[in-house]
Amino acid sequence: MEINWFTFFAQILNFFVLIFVLQRFLYKPIIQAMARREKTIRDRLSSASEQKQEAEKEIKHYQEIQQKFTDQKTELLTQAKSEVEQTRQSLLKEMQESVATERSQWQTSLQRQKDSFLREVGDRTMQQLQATVRRVLTDLAESQLETQIAKVFLQKLRSLTETERAELTTTLTASTKDSIPLTLVSTFTLPTDICAAIATVLQDYFNAVGSAKIEMTSEIQSSLICGIELRGTGYKLAWSMDAYLDTITENLVTVFAQETSKGVGSGE
Repeated sequence: MEINWFTFFAQILNFFVLIFVLQRFLYKPIIQAMARREKTIRDRLSSASEQKQEAEKEIKHYQEIQQKFTDQKTELLTQAKSEVEQTRQSLLKEMQESVATERSQWQTSLQRQKDSFLREVGDRTMQQLQATVRRVLTDLAESQLETQIAKVFLQKLRSLTETERAELTTTLTASTKDSIPLTLVSTFTLPTDICAAIATVLQDYFNAVGSAKIEMTSEIQSSLICGIELRGTGYKLAWSMDAYLDTITENLVTVFAQETSKGVGSGE
């Protein structure tokens, strides 16, 4: 078989022409288009990466803001709770103090009213008791009792201590240099011998200090219950049931007040 060299070379030439044409008008535009496409894709990827980084930065920034807001929110809530608790405690304390003050004022007022009522009851009770005893003693007074009272007074006068005698003489001689006026007050007529004995004892006291004579008079006074009083200028010496009743009344009032205070204290 013979080779047609003309046809052989013509086909080779056609092949190179085809390659040239393909390279010039097909492959090169395709490669350029692919390169542009690749560049476009690369640019887009780069832009997307940058956008992703920016988005991540924004996300991180917003997360920081959110965390900061959360921290501030927690702090504000804690502070608000603390302020609310302080306000509650302050209001509670003020309310407790107000209640305590009003309670104290109410108790003071109640105590004052109770004390006043108890004092009034005590005073009335003591007055009634004293009046009753006075009436009983007045009804029981008779000559023998009166004589015995006079003797008791004479004995009391004789039994004065040195201090009591000095007080008697000093007080009665301070206002006068002449005779010393004295009054013997009683609810009954004193026996003559007892009056004389009383005058003798008194004169002996004044003679012992070099004083003047005494001038003693007698006086009847119905308000004095079962007793005798020696009265002078600025001085009084008494022995009577009246004085005992006053002492008993004062003691009873004191005891009643103390017991009342104890009862009120235990009641609170």
